[in-house]
Amino acid sequence: MDDKVHEILERVSAEYDTYPARLTSARERYLDYPRNISIETQVKCNAKCDFCPYPVSSRKGEEMDEALFYKIISDLQSIPHTHKFGLALCRINEPLLDPRLEEFHRAIKEMLPNARLQFWSNGTTLRPGKFEWMAEFSGASLSVSLNSVDEDEHRDMMGFGLKAVLPNLDYVHSLKSEGKFPVQVSLRAPFDNPKQAKDFMQYTAERWPLFNNGLRPYFVWTGDIDVGSDQRSRTQEFIPKQRSVAGLGCAQWFDLHILSNGYVTKCCIDEAGFVGEELFDCQTRHVLDVYGESRNLRASLPGRSGVTGCEDCLHLG
Repeated sequence: MDDKVHEILERVSAEYDTYPARLTSARERYLDYPRNISIETQVKCNAKCDFCPYPVSSRKGEEMDEALFYKIISDLQSIPHTHKFGLALCRINEPLLDPRLEEFHRAIKEMLPNARLQFWSNGTTLRPGKFEWMAEFSGASLSVSLNSVDEDEHRDMMGFGLKAVLPNLDYVHSLKSEGKFPVQVSLRAPFDNPKQAKDFMQYTAERWPLFNNGLRPYFVWTGDIDVGSDQRSRTQEFIPKQRSVAGLGCAQWFDLHILSNGYVTKCCIDEAGFVGEELFDCQTRHVLDVYGESRNLRASLPGRSGVTGCEDCLHLG
């Protein structure tokens, strides 16, 4: 095992070792108000990722009504200004395909000064003249799902090759090197073997030294859909079995994910959400009241084995 692979395995192990402490810290800080919030403003994507439910989602093509969006943002103004939280306008979509995105973020900046904006993209829409407005948001971050640095693998995973992404990332990097894009940029990829992880980290560090890079295990979406099961079986072979988190709660229980239809989900990889359940409908209830419905879950942090859909999840939240 070479040093790079060993470093990757050590990093994964460290994340699992510190997870219980992070859960305890989250319970202390986010019991009453969310750690992170995501709002799905529209369900449209130009990728067909083999680990994402978008291609077969029943919400495909939906767009959140502007009145609902502004109602949600207004509700979030009830969060004390001393409480900082992350806010992203994305879910199973390519956010920059929504022409309202810049307008929505300007409203957030004005109404929610305590929100840390988190931009996301698959990289295809980061073309000149399309995203530079993000630089105006102090403290914001941009995460790009690069997913693979191998041409064939990237095409198989996402439905398009690296040529649709690499020139855009080169352009973003040039803006950072010129001091014109102060947003923190991170590249993210799932992994299921040491070589894949090593290649990704080495390639991204050499080509874009001003970006951060990171890896995460594959996971299986919950709800009425099964996406990612093949990858998860391989991931389980890569992650030491003693790192199992089945007996622990999940940090995702301190986040709030709102679908385009106004309903919330159990976590970031819950596709179906609580659709049809009035208690979890942000259209008719105050957003913080919806968050409060799962307060007991967050307070006690029961093991995942006792929560339907979470039994075998490896996600660290």
